[in-house]
Amino acid sequence: MRIFGRKNNRKYEQAALLLADGNAPEAIYLLREIVEDNPDHTHALTTLAVALMEKQLDPDLTSPITEEAMKLLDQAAASDLKDPVPVFNKGVILRNLGHLEEALECFEAALEIEERLPLALLHMAEIYYEMEQWVKAVELARIALIRDPGIEGALKWVQEAMRKAGFLDEDGKVIEEKTPWYVEGDDGRVSYP
Repeated sequence: MRIFGRKNNRKYEQAALLLADGNAPEAIYLLREIVEDNPDHTHALTTLAVALMEKQLDPDLTSPITEEAMKLLDQAAASDLKDPVPVFNKGVILRNLGHLEEALECFEAALEIEERLPLALLHMAEIYYEMEQWVKAVELARIALIRDPGIEGALKWVQEAMRKAGFLDEDGKVIEEKTPWYVEGDDGRVSYP
């Protein structure tokens, strides 16, 4: 049986459920079995890397477990050059470890594979916000929201970034000449054309 063009793999599904339930050790055991049988199983490689990172109490880029996770993500990316998920997950790990520039490179690479990845755009926007690059943060947040309106709740920081970028006045009103891509609705909310 095929699901979304992929062969159904009950062992992988079981490992993914174990990981989702917070049982990383058992998930890791099953994922290692899958990878041993099929070293090109992109999803098992990626999920194993995520599980290894979740297992660590205080992850660090130089720890052997993190190094293994990063190698697994590189292996997963190499096994399916059209799948942005391993590259995206590497970006998430690097961001969580504070390696923002390297994380940005991963998210950009994931977007080169699949341009419609609103979560990659959201991560990039948040990184630029953390780096106080307000205009870039707002622009990427705008594109992410256009691609997935469901992420609006994760964008609470955008109004502050817009103010710091000079897109809003002190009262929170849009300065139209500085933000031609924003349209203010009758309800006072900022929307996108």
